Amino acid sequence: MRPVTAILLLMLPALSCSEDSIGQAMRLTVRPVLCIVDERSRACDMSFLVVWQSEESGYYCVGNDLESEPLRCWTEQHSGELTDRRNVLADFEYWINRGGDAPKLAVVTVEVLRMDSDDRRRRRRTRHVWDIL
Repeated sequence: MRPVTAILLLMLPALSCSEDSIGQAMRLTVRPVLCIVDERSRACDMSFLVVWQSEESGYYCVGNDLESEPLRCWTEQHSGELTDRRNVLADFEYWINRGGDAPKLAVVTVEVLRMDSDDRRRRRRTRHVWDIL
């Protein structure tokens, strides 16, 4: 085995550990992350459960792309949750930061999936081979 390859193999576990520890420093989960709408409803009307967890206590705010102000902030906490009722038309993001214009520490995207009835196969009447009319 080449010395360079051996060094890289020895460094990979260390690199993966450091990435995991950075990823675990702040955890943000949102449920559900997908809303399916069809031709009967133009918007998605749901409650979203937003849960966050951090390894260190501090001042944290949860916000989304739909509001200019944070939805809620916590002081000297290392975890929190909130329920947010929304009527949305398009994809948006929930995020957590340390307040104000601070950078986002974690982001979760909520997707709105449209099931349009423009598919001609759904509208076409099925016929039997022996139907004359």
